Amino acid sequence: MEKSDSLSLRLEANIARLKAVFGDSADLNVMRTDVSGVKCAVLTLEAMVKSSDLAKMLFEPMMSYDRKNATAQDVFEFLSGEGIFSTEAKVVNLYSEVWEKLCSGFAVVLVHGLPRGVAISAQGYATRSLDEPTGEPNIKGTREALSDNLRTSMSLLRRRIKNPKLRFEFVKAGKLSNTELCLVYIDGRTPAKLKEKTKKAIEGIKSDLILTSGNIIPYLSDNSGSVFSGVSTTERPDVLCSKINEGRIGVLIDGVPFAAVCPSLFVENFQTVDDYAEKAYFATYQRWIRFFAFFISTLLPGLYVAAAVFHPEVLSRSLLLNLLASEERTPYPLISEMLIVIVMFEILREAGIRLPRAIGGAVSIVGGLVIGDAAVTSGLISAPLLIIIGITATSAFVIPSLNPQMTVLRIINVLLGGWLGFFGIALLWTVVLVNTCVTDSFAVPYTAPLTPFTPRAIRDVLMKTSVKKRPQGGIVENLNGSDASRKDCKNAE
Repeated sequence: MEKSDSLSLRLEANIARLKAVFGDSADLNVMRTDVSGVKCAVLTLEAMVKSSDLAKMLFEPMMSYDRKNATAQDVFEFLSGEGIFSTEAKVVNLYSEVWEKLCSGFAVVLVHGLPRGVAISAQGYATRSLDEPTGEPNIKGTREALSDNLRTSMSLLRRRIKNPKLRFEFVKAGKLSNTELCLVYIDGRTPAKLKEKTKKAIEGIKSDLILTSGNIIPYLSDNSGSVFSGVSTTERPDVLCSKINEGRIGVLIDGVPFAAVCPSLFVENFQTVDDYAEKAYFATYQRWIRFFAFFISTLLPGLYVAAAVFHPEVLSRSLLLNLLASEERTPYPLISEMLIVIVMFEILREAGIRLPRAIGGAVSIVGGLVIGDAAVTSGLISAPLLIIIGITATSAFVIPSLNPQMTVLRIINVLLGGWLGFFGIALLWTVVLVNTCVTDSFAVPYTAPLTPFTPRAIRDVLMKTSVKKRPQGGIVENLNGSDASRKDCKNAE
């Protein structure tokens, strides 16, 4: 502890030092008062505390405290222990602790004659009410999404797991933002090695600001050269509860309604909450549809270009004649035509996302009906190619979590398919397959349980088994190929 950072005995010196730290910021409020003849000061930041709560928890008890010949120590003991103000009151001894508490929505009381103060929890900053999940919609699941408020998100998890083994551990990150993060796990299920590695990774974050989950995921994932990420995100509290029940660890970020989950598996992108609310046979059918949509979205444009340019023998005679007739009327080579349409689709999709919701839907109508029909009629684009892109785009919407990877792979497939034909596409997918198989997240293979093959876990990948037959509380670190230590999970129940 450095002496220069310690609070002074003089109240005015402490106030002057804190004002200097904040640069006389307009939102720093300093309220001086006397408590039984002892000079005190209450410091808050504008809009970070709730005035009504502060009056009831702090000012009323302070004004009602009356003791003859009271000393600074008597007042401090009343503030820190004898007087019940809030569920959370902490003693602060350093200037850094004071401004950290102020920025977190605490009211800090300083007493003249003592080199310490009391931080009273009175958070009252504005937050959004609970909304429905927007990126992970469902039919039969919960309608609650994680909140921007860290404490609210914690309560959503505690409501669903009413067990003392559910643990929350706070960590700070961001040199300037000093953002509060919370590690969420179930004691006895999550390996100690995973907790230590995650905490160490967060403590090693060098970013100045932590504003989104994307600011911490690169530090959590060791596979910077991988196509896919071993860390996923979710905005659903029920999904997060399910993940940590499988031995994973979640990271909540104050101010961000998304939680990072590690480790993550490739096959989880094809699973939804509604799968576990439907009959096993129908959920299995839906899961296969998602796998099929993934390959259509990434492969179909490239296969179309490769077949038309290098391998026309794989097409039927009538289809080939229609294709030739359509392409004769267009001024561009097929590969250039395909790339132009893909880029135009991405522009329309991005515009639909960034525009206000009231007019975002109009972009799809303009792009699909006006631009698409006009392009085909004028002969700039062939009708078969537009159909291919329409099918591809629709398939991409089935798996939004893999949209970045599918978009890039789609374009590379078209380039290699137009350059080397089917051989180029096979070469690309060989590289992608090798890259994905060597990817691991926290010593768990990203491709598990497909490879290395785990028979007991594969039942919930390619198909959905009945809830009665599916094993409960399966630990992801127990999958074949995992190097995580399981010594601390032997007593998991």
